[in-house]
Amino acid sequence: MDKRYIISINQLADFSKATPAGKRRIIKQQKQPNKFKVAWYQLPKARIRKAIANNCDLEPIFAGINELKLRKPEKPRQVLDREVSLEALRRFVNIKLPHLLKDVPHEIIKKVETKSIVVNGVEIIISPDVIYKLRLYGKTYIGAVKVHISKNNVFDNKQSRYISSLVYKYLKESVIKEGEEVLEELCLSIDVFGEKVIQTPKNLPKAITDIEILCEEVKSIWNVA
Repeated sequence: MDKRYIISINQLADFSKATPAGKRRIIKQQKQPNKFKVAWYQLPKARIRKAIANNCDLEPIFAGINELKLRKPEKPRQVLDREVSLEALRRFVNIKLPHLLKDVPHEIIKKVETKSIVVNGVEIIISPDVIYKLRLYGKTYIGAVKVHISKNNVFDNKQSRYISSLVYKYLKESVIKEGEEVLEELCLSIDVFGEKVIQTPKNLPKAITDIEILCEEVKSIWNVA
């Protein structure tokens, strides 16, 4: 595999809808990532991960809302981060998560050998927010969730299906052990500002074919960007 081609799962979702100029911009960012770029919305991401890990217990969400209310940001960036983070947590409360995640006890898988998979020669960084294992009808199932928080860039259903499809493929190829199965209903793309949860599509092969075509396009732009 050519190690040069590498893109994160959310950037690939962006790429799928971008204009030609937007696609070139995304590839340039992937080729020369900004090492000093400060990550946004760290608190809501952490609180949402904790809530999902704890069978969708909303206590970490409410605690996060209270913590943010007490913050006194000074810089404009901090003010915006606090405002959007508060809205993200409040929106998450309204999202209807699958009953399986709420009602069936699960354990969290924290250590994985790799956080990425290779599709059509492109390494896609999946890095799920939570990977869980649960017992159901005498079988052991694995699922995972990828959370997207962006007020100005809500993923549509097609983009979310690409993400849940890649989460499924990643678990199938890189995480499950002998005697375990990936549960399609629990490979989830959660778009917080879209207030939606999208599971692996029924027509998974079609989604994977679409992603392979996208990866071909990533490579062709990469070589000229």
